[in-house]
Amino acid sequence: MKRQLAWLAVLLVSAGALIVSEVTEPPALTNADRVHELAEDFACPVCQGQSVADSDAPVARAIRATIVKMVDDGATDAEVRDLLVTSFGEDIDYSPSRGGLTGLVWVIPVLVVAAAVVGLALAIRKWQVDSGAGHLSDWKNLVLIGAVVVAALAGVLMVRSTTGRDSADSASGEIRLSTRTLLIEAGVAPPMEAIDLYGKVLKIQPSNVEAYAYRGWALWRSGDTEAARSDLDTAVDLDPTYPDVRVFRASQRLSDEDHVGAAADLVALDGLEAAPIVADLLAQTHLRERVAGGLARSGEILAALELLDAGLDSTPESASLLAERGWLLAGTGELQLVELSLVSLNEAVRVEPDNPWALGYRALVNGVLLDRQELALADAEAFFALAQRPTELAALLVAEGLGPAG
Repeated sequence: MKRQLAWLAVLLVSAGALIVSEVTEPPALTNADRVHELAEDFACPVCQGQSVADSDAPVARAIRATIVKMVDDGATDAEVRDLLVTSFGEDIDYSPSRGGLTGLVWVIPVLVVAAAVVGLALAIRKWQVDSGAGHLSDWKNLVLIGAVVVAALAGVLMVRSTTGRDSADSASGEIRLSTRTLLIEAGVAPPMEAIDLYGKVLKIQPSNVEAYAYRGWALWRSGDTEAARSDLDTAVDLDPTYPDVRVFRASQRLSDEDHVGAAADLVALDGLEAAPIVADLLAQTHLRERVAGGLARSGEILAALELLDAGLDSTPESASLLAERGWLLAGTGELQLVELSLVSLNEAVRVEPDNPWALGYRALVNGVLLDRQELALADAEAFFALAQRPTELAALLVAEGLGPAG
């Protein structure tokens, strides 16, 4: 009997340890940990197989922002869950509640295990009575107790496996892996291959803004302008806050001579938190300045200046923007504005003495509009000494007699 009790004690301790280890989870250490865990516990309301943590859809971004604010304000996980379920319904919650119809998911496994335990107990009791072997009763009681413990452990594990589903156990994990891999491959692939890869991403994840934006850009560069416009417009509709697509569509609209539309995209971009690479792209392509020039040529001089000023608000030391602003003011032909244009041009040269636009524009303003030939020739000489010069600006200086002698 002592030996039987010893085995029973071992069984109970082992089962208890397994149950405790299974139901006990370490708490999140930081607010960021909690936010990430909570976001993974909710499904994106407008996506297929994606959690809030991984979706790029605007509603998912809004939900993440709500979770961040609530966690930072001291809300409990239960309060966050209650708010989101109230706002979006039970389907958003990857972990069903313990009440109502959804609670059956929790209750049914326990009932099944309980029924099995009762059935086993009755069967063993009947076995004892039918055999009449009283001396086996202690051993059979030990078996019965062990069966109950094991059944309880099975019930706990069954409940957790049934209700503990999250995005890592769903198809979204595979979706995240496959789409991210495809996007990385597309980023280094030739244009036509990249277009196919972005298409595969969109078959898996139809709401992927990055795929629409970059496929649209690849289509534009390959000459399929209609498809490009459609993809870029779709990307903006899906997520107006995605910075990359604003740059791409502004370039497309500039090519279409839709200067007003291009300016609208750039103004929207100014209100977003874009990665540094976006600012580099704007500077390299001279996009804002080209759009402003297009607006000025179409008579929208005020809109052009507002676009440049919006850029200068974020990058006040941009020599290129300062130079373009001075050139547009000089283009009005009004003496006061021409004089004012030199303020911007002088500042541009101060910020970047070797900026070709600043030197070239200031040479033209001084030489053509203000008849200050000595100053104009000095700037023109510095301009033509540069290793890289804008071709059209160089041609204009030569045409105005400010080119190199001979």
